[in-house]
Amino acid sequence: MALTATGSPAVRHFLLLGAGFSRNWGGWLASEVFEYLLGCPEILSNAHLRRALWKSQSEGGFEQALSVVQADNSLGQMERDQAIQAFEIALIRMYGDMNAALLKVQDLEFPTAQPNTVRGLLARFDAIFTLNQDLLLEHRYMVHGLAGSRSHGRWNGVQMPGLKEMPRTDGQTADSWVKGIWTDSGQTSVDKDLQPIYKLHGSTNWRTTVGDNILVLGAAKTQAIQSSRLLRSYADNFDQSLCLPRARLMVIGYGFGDTHINGSLMRGAETGMQMFVIDPLGSDLARSLNRTRARGQITVSTVEEALFEKCLIGASRRTLREIFGADVVEHRKIERFFGAP
Repeated sequence: MALTATGSPAVRHFLLLGAGFSRNWGGWLASEVFEYLLGCPEILSNAHLRRALWKSQSEGGFEQALSVVQADNSLGQMERDQAIQAFEIALIRMYGDMNAALLKVQDLEFPTAQPNTVRGLLARFDAIFTLNQDLLLEHRYMVHGLAGSRSHGRWNGVQMPGLKEMPRTDGQTADSWVKGIWTDSGQTSVDKDLQPIYKLHGSTNWRTTVGDNILVLGAAKTQAIQSSRLLRSYADNFDQSLCLPRARLMVIGYGFGDTHINGSLMRGAETGMQMFVIDPLGSDLARSLNRTRARGQITVSTVEEALFEKCLIGASRRTLREIFGADVVEHRKIERFFGAP
């Protein structure tokens, strides 16, 4: 464990990314995915899927819809399996279309006169954890390494532990993380000179050894994660990292809608983890998720509210385009996260 000059544990900085991060470059939020799916032929031709989508719109979104179909006792087994397969095909098409757009992004950086960069921010973390399954990071962060970032020579590059490229029919190897198809290597050792990125819910270009997608979809995410050695090891690493002494977590674009992720956050908070959130709702995010705070309801506090009250040390309501554009004042707030406790 790294120690400071005084002999106390060094502050460890971690980053958690959600859909709101990719949104800065055109990625879709859950509500936008819902609207995309409504127009997919698999959904248009299946009344059960459309009904499940609309039923879940305000109760977990498109991911909850998959669970609704899985639990629909009005469907026979064959009909249910066909509906689930059709839904998954529509989701894969959505990711394909979103990736096609994101792969046209020319740079992570926004027009600005200030020296601070998004790539420089990413390079300052001991590890990056992401719930996103798109290929934006692979396209514009991993493939370019840390060139031009404020890494101060700390990292020689970026890695995704525990992955190896699947053999291609032409015998060639991919020249980037985007172009390869990746699978579990059987081990998750980390090169200390490379910054680790952990995709906690898998990725659109990951496959099992038999060719199935490694994508965590729907509401039963914990079960799906536990069934994958790779994702289980990632989840354990996330849990352990947040419980390290003097751990600090920056959260960008995560809506706090996954109970298993929130459980890890709360366990970290119980051991002293501090958290900074970048979200349009800022410190009001947790309160906004509590439906009992609507007028006329009996208010009941939630785990998310308790989490914020226990460990939140700051928040920003600005977009990354603003923070790394002309908004120097807000960027100074971000710098406080990396300052002395």
